[in-house]
Amino acid sequence: MVARMKKYILIVDDEVGTLLAYKKLLSSATIEVHTAETMEEAEQLLKKQHYAVVIADLRLTGILGREGLELIRYIKELSSDTECILVTAYGSPEIREEAYTLGASHYFEKPVSPAALKEALASLNLEK
Repeated sequence: MVARMKKYILIVDDEVGTLLAYKKLLSSATIEVHTAETMEEAEQLLKKQHYAVVIADLRLTGILGREGLELIRYIKELSSDTECILVTAYGSPEIREEAYTLGASHYFEKPVSPAALKEALASLNLEK
């Protein structure tokens, strides 16, 4: 029997409740979920661990309200094979277009249904 390699997902959101809900939804025997509340915390984790997927909120605790886009840019420079999913409660066609231009695999406006999130991960070969 061949052991399946564990994959890592990083979730970045300034709402602790969202982090806990996503972690519970997505964790499995083959998927380990890490969380970060700030862009700085996410950057530190990204330097230590390779993540298959990063799910990031657009607005974190910064002034600009676009930290999620900056995080996608940072991730793609650091590890171009890491998939990015952007979620936001403040969506617009312009934000969606910029997210995809920066390399996001998926874009969702909150609230994101568990089924939609799992389907997105399945399309990236990360289903439970």
